[in-house]
Amino acid sequence: MNTLNDLLSKDPQRIWSASSSLKDIRDMSYLKELSAKTDEIERATKGIDLGGKLNPNSYHLEFALKKLNHVKNDLGCLCALYPDNMFFNPEKENDNNQVKITDTVTTDDKWVDYYLCECTHCHSKFKVEEREGHFTWWSWKKA
Repeated sequence: MNTLNDLLSKDPQRIWSASSSLKDIRDMSYLKELSAKTDEIERATKGIDLGGKLNPNSYHLEFALKKLNHVKNDLGCLCALYPDNMFFNPEKENDNNQVKITDTVTTDDKWVDYYLCECTHCHSKFKVEEREGHFTWWSWKKA
């Protein structure tokens, strides 16, 4: 289980990379296996500086732990985590059949203002605002 080894490695680059990759993992048996190690991961990563300038890389680790705890505690569909991570791109989620974009609303100058999406698993609906600063990010809210 390379992800677990990376998370336990004490190496900031490996921890950051593994944490980032967990965002997109949907294999529930794999996530359940990893979630059983959440306490161990928390202990191994405590106090490690993962760097990051505009957005601390610890953001990805915090989300990974939140996702693993969500799975560990059987809190339902993973779409409930969309509002907790600004890097879920609705177009990629649509391409990966995790959501269906039901509408794309643009501003007068043709920039995306927001998307309306529906989870393909539990059918929860979301309004997803697309924003940009130093990078593009998305704000997911239950509709």
